[in-house]
Amino acid sequence: MLDTFDLAILTVVQADNRLPNREIASRVSLSETAVRRRLERLRSEGIIQGDVALLDRDALGQTLIVSVVFCEDTAEAYARFRQQMVESSRVTQCYSIAGVVDFILIVHAPDLREFEAWAQTTLLSDPVVRRYETSVVFTTHKFSTVVPLG
Repeated sequence: MLDTFDLAILTVVQADNRLPNREIASRVSLSETAVRRRLERLRSEGIIQGDVALLDRDALGQTLIVSVVFCEDTAEAYARFRQQMVESSRVTQCYSIAGVVDFILIVHAPDLREFEAWAQTTLLSDPVVRRYETSVVFTTHKFSTVVPLG
């Protein structure tokens, strides 16, 4: 269970995970040692899943939002498709959702030609995919990895 110090630490590191422990400690009113121990625990428990650099996706290619509809709803089909999306380097986010659409994918490609090639080999060739629709992202107005904690 997370306490108020854990939440405060998570708030700080979501904004800047490169801060030294002493700076985090100063901001959350704990000792540097306590912050280090808590960060180690939060990482080992999987609350903090990784420490990454966020890149400007718009500058590095095309972002596409793809909705996928299946023609058969079986546990095996879902599991196989999920695994294929997890393994695809083009897919940066994959959500199974309730409703008419089965999956929403966030896909990145250097250009639309590369996306089309990926879609043909990955989606069109999959017998459980009934159809997919692609929305091209023109401009990203907000992108955040911050999870609200309060």
